[in-house]
Amino acid sequence: MKLTFKQMIILFCLHKLQGERTIYSIYHLLHGKKSSQTIQDAHLFHLTALFQTDTNLSRQQLEKTVAELLHVQLITEIADQHYAVTPEGERQLIESLAETPIPQHVNGWKCQRTAIVFWERLSLAVQVISYLKKRDSKYIPVQRKEDTLLWMKSFLQQNSLNRDLLGTQLYEELVMCLESETSIVPDYLVIRLSGFRSIGLTESQAAQHFRMELAYYHYHFLSILHFIIERIEANPKQYPILHSFLVNQQKHNLTNSTEKTYALLRQGKSVTDIMAIRGLKKSTIEDHLVELALNLQSFSIDPYVSIEKQELIKKAAILKQTKQLKQIRSVVENADYFEIRLVLAKYGEEL
Repeated sequence: MKLTFKQMIILFCLHKLQGERTIYSIYHLLHGKKSSQTIQDAHLFHLTALFQTDTNLSRQQLEKTVAELLHVQLITEIADQHYAVTPEGERQLIESLAETPIPQHVNGWKCQRTAIVFWERLSLAVQVISYLKKRDSKYIPVQRKEDTLLWMKSFLQQNSLNRDLLGTQLYEELVMCLESETSIVPDYLVIRLSGFRSIGLTESQAAQHFRMELAYYHYHFLSILHFIIERIEANPKQYPILHSFLVNQQKHNLTNSTEKTYALLRQGKSVTDIMAIRGLKKSTIEDHLVELALNLQSFSIDPYVSIEKQELIKKAAILKQTKQLKQIRSVVENADYFEIRLVLAKYGEEL
């Protein structure tokens, strides 16, 4: 059986999960669910690159793909909705990854939230500026979200360059950025852009044009967007126009609620204080602490788990070769699930 790219992505995730999570954890991962469990799984199982990269995947499509992989014995069911990849599945996965590798710049966890807004702004800006240069205002905007249209209006009002120079500088920045990396194919992005009396292709039309499977094209397109974002974040002065298309990100890649909890922690508030101030359950604040341990290298878990117990939990995870909380707790009985989650969040990737 020759794997499609979508099948390969699912098989790749199953291989990483090693049967320790249900197939629906893949659904939540690819949809970018902002729950502490999904975020922790993305980090623990080294799947952060794929976070929020396929929001069109339905549960039915996932179940159908898993059934197909099971039918040809590339996976085997080890518990209800838990699957392990067979030796033949591993062989075919390696073969497929060699033939159609996951594009190297895909970085869903870090870039995808930004990429959604960045693409809306970039595609609208290219269209609007190209029509302004021709002194023509009769066109239908390629983006219809009110926020994006308002941003475009503000961008034009604040930019001091005349329309011709603005178009030239945007073009030069885009070319300079796309030509700085030989592993990407700029045409995959350029063909989607609309200009003066020129309509960009949809994702499915672009995939057909390049004779690529839709899912494979989709990941190449995301890879280019993620590359551009990381490039201009690293060199903002080199790409002033493109940099202005970036949404104002929080300093840390945290959910809004966790950011508020973190602000209170920095003020010296205790978990009990924060529960009262924010009117949240203890379990919710604990989810925030796990997210902080995952995302902030400087965040210490020592106030919540003794150093001795941290070592016991790490040794148990290595001994059991697992990231399942129940199995680790069977070894470290005096540790609660929150303490185990916190240690795995802090040290899980290196374990």
